[in-house]
Amino acid sequence: MAIEVCAAVIFYEGKLLITSRPEGKHYAGLWEFPGGKIERGESLNSCIKRELLEELGLEVLAFDKIWMTHYSYQNKDVIINFIRCLMLSTPENIKPFDGQQLNWVAVEDLKDYNLIPADAEFCGFLLKRKDFN
Repeated sequence: MAIEVCAAVIFYEGKLLITSRPEGKHYAGLWEFPGGKIERGESLNSCIKRELLEELGLEVLAFDKIWMTHYSYQNKDVIINFIRCLMLSTPENIKPFDGQQLNWVAVEDLKDYNLIPADAEFCGFLLKRKDFN
């Protein structure tokens, strides 16, 4: 059975927010779009808002799902919903509570980051579409 997660797509001044996977987690040190697991009975928008607040102290407005993928990692299947979000605070107020790094990256520069595989697929989609920021 697949685990369903949400990942935030947040543009600020033409760049996307990505974070590193914290130490002790699968794929630690690789980069990803921030987010997390959907809890039982939780909507996509509620999930991404909760996860960003818990992980980064970041409040957002969650809009629509812009892409989804089903990815099979070595030990689990994951369905990832990429949700377009708008920050309600400034980047200076983001606090990575799990010790992860964060960076704002132009879409065309995402290829320079070692992204987890499913997020790398999403970057291919973004490179074809320039109408999200």
